[in-house]
Amino acid sequence: MNVLFLTSTFPRWPGDQQAPFVLEQARAWKVRRPGDRLHILAPHHAGASRREVLDGIDIRRFRYMPLTQLQTLAYPAIMPNIRERPLRALQVVPFLIAQYAAARSLLRQEAIDLVYAHWAMPQGIVALALSRSLGLPYVLQNHSSDLSVFTKLGAPGRALARRVLRGAEAFFCVNSDQAVFARRLVPELRPNVLPMGVSLDLDAAAGRGVGKPRFNVGTIARLSRKKGIHHLIDAAEALAAAGRPTAVGIAGDGEEAAALQTRASASSCHFAGFVSGEHKAAFFGECQTMAFPSVEAAGDVEGLPVALLEALAAGKPVVASAATNIRLLPEWTAICDDVEFLEDPADTPAFAAALSRLIHLTETDASARSDRLRRIMGRYAWDKLIDEYLAVVDAVSAPWQASIEGRRPSGRTGRSGPRSPS
Repeated sequence: MNVLFLTSTFPRWPGDQQAPFVLEQARAWKVRRPGDRLHILAPHHAGASRREVLDGIDIRRFRYMPLTQLQTLAYPAIMPNIRERPLRALQVVPFLIAQYAAARSLLRQEAIDLVYAHWAMPQGIVALALSRSLGLPYVLQNHSSDLSVFTKLGAPGRALARRVLRGAEAFFCVNSDQAVFARRLVPELRPNVLPMGVSLDLDAAAGRGVGKPRFNVGTIARLSRKKGIHHLIDAAEALAAAGRPTAVGIAGDGEEAAALQTRASASSCHFAGFVSGEHKAAFFGECQTMAFPSVEAAGDVEGLPVALLEALAAGKPVVASAATNIRLLPEWTAICDDVEFLEDPADTPAFAAALSRLIHLTETDASARSDRLRRIMGRYAWDKLIDEYLAVVDAVSAPWQASIEGRRPSGRTGRSGPRSPS
């Protein structure tokens, strides 16, 4: 199979802080199906290569503005960039046109068999256009609040969202709330609820062989408002004021970094900067517990933080807020007793109490909790989870699989509805 992944965010260079889950999914796919040819089309950015090969995966980056320095829509993320400077919304149409043109050219060069579109907005629109013009099948992956963007455009936006969803051979979403939202638009839709996976060294992240942790609590996140790191610092400040100093490790970078660094006074907060790969696993290992206090910020909400999934798979004791959508995991009822759940991270006394309970777990209780979490959440390691994704792709591709070697099946256009399996 020859597959093209469409995405609006992607690591621009080694060590970039952009979320790498599209690349990690493609890597896991390539390991499981080495005979498949995989291509990723992402927006270009100043300093990034226009084309490179990573682990046998062809990476292409398209320009969407006449001058490189004018390309300010995609990174770090489209919606926060538009909220910061509303005039950036003027780049959306050039972005869509450029991605469509680049994808169409690549489809013809590489004889692509399937498009895998990450984010319903904007990649779903491009995938729908490619399907309508070339009769090419696509699958769709929703990550956060991108489907809701369509509804802000009124009746025309909702109609477009329905066409994008109905045109997809399969629809993936990372939590069950997104599935419910999608079914409100298309009642007959049958979504596949699957979070993105983790490729972390789970033994290193668990801290095995590290000795005494350096930090009582840690977090890994983009330092943006919706991650709620300010509430974590407030909780640590409250513990310090109560005579229970707490060492906090904060890994990540972002627009809130400077404000967060000045927020801590009595507490011990260490800002590690952006970490990835083995450095990310090592940071996890240095933390006794992990906290993920996400909040809704101006309509920007989480899908499900990958770092939270990594912490759970590594068996780390976790404090997680409602806005992380942890309760939407299929395994929630099995793990809820092993997670400190926060309805509202702005409730500083409750947050501080939750941290204190985790920090003071007995060694026996902490070990038992860790073992349960690792056993239950281990399915999300990419080397296992990719089989669940591929099973869906295989099921929907069965009708045209025989035509994959250079021949498109007939009658691909004008489909009346989704054919995704449950």
